[in-house]
Amino acid sequence: MAEMKPEPLPPTALAADSVAQLPPCEQGAVQSLFDNDLALFLTFRAACIEQFEHDFRLAAALLAAQQDRAALVRLAHSLKGVLHTLGHTEIGALAHGLQVQAERADWAELQGQWTALRLRLVAAFGLDLAA
Repeated sequence: MAEMKPEPLPPTALAADSVAQLPPCEQGAVQSLFDNDLALFLTFRAACIEQFEHDFRLAAALLAAQQDRAALVRLAHSLKGVLHTLGHTEIGALAHGLQVQAERADWAELQGQWTALRLRLVAAFGLDLAA
């Protein structure tokens, strides 16, 4: 039987004193990268979630223009780092793949990679799909 993944919690639904409410990958990040400082992690996570919406718009513009591969590389690199810091290494690997391919893949392939990454971000962080 496939392992069920917990539904993502909206950033405001987390009690300030309960790491156990976080997905396991984020629990690990709180412990290993944030020295068990849940408040700091939640503040950082909320800022990242806000930034993801800006990143969605930037990626859409870059992919529509099909001109600035370097900007797409920078965006993917930034997302990779943030996702690893938040404990989402599997999604970070998708961002890394986009980063590597942005230098050489055709724009249609990059669009597909971005779409896969975006959908995983939406699912993991409870984001608005229309954003």
